Amino acid sequence: MILPNDPRRGEGSLNAHGDSEKSSHESPVEGLLARLKDVSRTGNGWTARCPAHDDKRPSLSMSEGDDGRALIKCHAGCGFEDICKAVDLKPADLMPRPDELPMPSAPKGKPRIIAEYDYCDESGSLLFQAVRYEPKTFRQRRPDGKGGWEWSVKGVQVVPYRLVDLLEDPESLVFIAEGEKDCNALARIGVLATTNAGGAGKWMAEHSAFLAGRKVVILPDNDKAGRKHAQQVARSLRGIAESVRIVELPGLPIKGDVSDWLASGGSKEALKRLVDAAPIWTPAAKPESGAVLTCFADIKPREVPWLWAGRIPLGRITLLVGRPGEGKSFLTTELAAHVTTGTPWPDGSDCPQGSVIFISAEDDPADTIRPRLDAHQADVRLVHLLSAVRKVETDRPYERMVTLADVDAIEASLIKQPSCKLIIVDPIGSFLGGGIDAHRDNEVRGVLAPISRLAEKYGPAVFVVAHRRKGSGSFADDLALGSRAFTGIARAVWHLTRDVEDKDRRLLLPGKNNLANEGDGLAFLIKGEPARIVWEAEPVAMSADDALAKENQPSERKSGPEAKALKAAYDWLEKRLANGPRLMKELLDEWKNEKDGSERTLRRGKEALGIDTYRREVPGPWWWRLPDKAAKPTKDEELGHLGTLGETSANSADCNPIDSKDAKLPVLGNLVVEHDRAPP
Repeated sequence: MILPNDPRRGEGSLNAHGDSEKSSHESPVEGLLARLKDVSRTGNGWTARCPAHDDKRPSLSMSEGDDGRALIKCHAGCGFEDICKAVDLKPADLMPRPDELPMPSAPKGKPRIIAEYDYCDESGSLLFQAVRYEPKTFRQRRPDGKGGWEWSVKGVQVVPYRLVDLLEDPESLVFIAEGEKDCNALARIGVLATTNAGGAGKWMAEHSAFLAGRKVVILPDNDKAGRKHAQQVARSLRGIAESVRIVELPGLPIKGDVSDWLASGGSKEALKRLVDAAPIWTPAAKPESGAVLTCFADIKPREVPWLWAGRIPLGRITLLVGRPGEGKSFLTTELAAHVTTGTPWPDGSDCPQGSVIFISAEDDPADTIRPRLDAHQADVRLVHLLSAVRKVETDRPYERMVTLADVDAIEASLIKQPSCKLIIVDPIGSFLGGGIDAHRDNEVRGVLAPISRLAEKYGPAVFVVAHRRKGSGSFADDLALGSRAFTGIARAVWHLTRDVEDKDRRLLLPGKNNLANEGDGLAFLIKGEPARIVWEAEPVAMSADDALAKENQPSERKSGPEAKALKAAYDWLEKRLANGPRLMKELLDEWKNEKDGSERTLRRGKEALGIDTYRREVPGPWWWRLPDKAAKPTKDEELGHLGTLGETSANSADCNPIDSKDAKLPVLGNLVVEHDRAPP
C-alpha cells in the first residue's frame, strides 16, 4: 500500500488531512499569469502589461499551446527571453512538465492535472485519489501497487473525504460541502468538513455510516443540483446522524459555493450564527404519483397585463420579424425610451415605467445602441446590457457570451433589476447557444420555454427580434427565420417591413395575437440627425399578410421589358397547365426552348399565378398545377393592369400620396409624432 507521504505519490498530492490544496502541477500559463499585472481574459487567451518594457497599456498576449506550453507575444516588440527574464522565469518554465500526460479519452487534447485529493482509510492509508484537470474535469484513480496508477476505483472501500480528521475529532459539528476544495477551505478556518467523491448526487449509505450519532450541517451550492444533492444527503443521514441541518449561505452568486462565501468575507463565527438559526431538517411529505386535475371553477380569472395595450403583453414573449436594414434595432431603442421614461405609446395608450435589459449582439453598445437611446431620449440610467456570463475555473475568472440557455444568469439580472419591464433579445439567432438547431421545434422550445416561464414569474415583456427568411409565401408568420416554434411560443407577432410604394416609410404590422384582437398597424420614418423614429399619427389598416400579398403582387410601375417578360411567363404557364398538372422539369425545359426565357422569370410567373407544387410520391419529381379557381383571385385581380405594363397609366397620379405640408401633432410625453402624408 502506498502511504500518504510515499514519494511515489508525486509532489503535488495533498497529505492525509488535505491541508495543502496547491498542486505542484501548476501549468506554465498559470505560473506566468501570476507574475504579470493587469491580466484580462480575452477569448481563448489573456492580455497583460508586458514586464520587459514600461507598458502603459496591456500589449502582451498569451495563450496556451496544444501541448500545454505558454505562448507569448509582445506587440511592442520585446523578445521572448527578455520577457522571461523580467518575471524571473527560464524559457524552460514555459514548457509543460513531462508528467503532464493527456487524460484517457480527453475531449480537448491534453488536460493538465491541477489538484489531487486523497481519500484514505481509517489508518490513513491511501485508498484512491480524486484528480482535477484543467479544463475542469474530474477522474478517480488508485495505486496499482507498482508505483503507478490504475484509472478505476471499482471495488475500493467507499469513504468520505478527510476521514482521519472525522475520526480524530468525534465531538465536533461536521459540515458537508459539495467538493474537496470547499472542505479544504473550511479546514483552513478550523471547521471540520467532509464530502464524497464524484460531486453532487454521488453520496452513498457508506458515507453516512461514518457519521452515525454526529451533528451534521449540509452546505449546498447555490444551484438546483446543489439543493437537490443536499436533500439527498439529508435523507441518507436520517436515523443515522443525531441531527441534520441544511444551511443555504446568504449572498452566494448563482452556482456559488462555500469557497465563494469565505472569499467574500464569510467567517467561522458567521457560519456558527447561521447554523444556530437554522432549523433541524425534517423530510418533506413525499408527493403522490398520479394525474393533477384542476377544476376551472377553482381558477381565478385575471386580465392580461400589457406593456403596450393590445400589442406587447407583459410576462410573455413577443416576436418582431423583419429583413436586415428595416429598422428593427431602431425600434428596440424606441421601445426602451418609452419604458424608461413612462412616455405614452404612439397610439396614446399608457406605458408603465421601468428598467430595460438588452441582450444584443449585432450592434456595438458604444457607437450604435447608446447614441440611438440618446436620440430617442431614453433614461439610460434604467437601461442595462447583459452581454456576458462570468465563470470561475481553477479560481481564475473569465467571461463568455451569454445565451438564452443561461437561465440562472438572466434570472439573477431580473432579481437585481426588480423594476424591469422589458427584456430585448436582438437577434434571437445569436443567443440560442452553440448546440441548438434553430430549425428544430423541440430544440427551440427547449430554449424559449424556460425564458417564457421567467417572464411569467418576474413580469417583464420579452421582445425577441428575428430575421425574415428569403422567399415568399401567403402567411407572413411563416417567414420568420428558423423553426415555427418561434412564432408558436410567442403570444404576439409583429412584422416590420418597408412600404412598397415608399421605401423610407416603415410599417409595423400585426401577425398573430393570442391575447387581443389583431388591431391596426402603425407607420414611421427614421429621420433627423442623430436619426430617430418619427411615428405617423394615423394607424395603418393593414395586416402583415396584407403587406405580403401586396409585396408579392407584380407592380404596375415596373419597367417595360421586365414586366412584359413576367406577363409572358404568366400567360404561358396558364395555357400549359390548362389541361392539368405537368412535371416541373418538363415545363422549365419547354420554357427555355420555346421562349428562351430565364428560369427566374418563369418562377416569378408561377408565384404570381399562385401555382401549387406537389409530389405524387416521395421521393419523386415535382409537379405544377393551376390553383383552385374558387379559392384564388382571377387573372385580372391578380395582375391588375398587367396588360399595360411598361406604359404610363393615365390614372397613375391617383396612386401618388396626396401632397401636404409637414404637420406636427401634439407631443406624446417627450416624443413628437409627425407625418408628411395624408391619412390613407
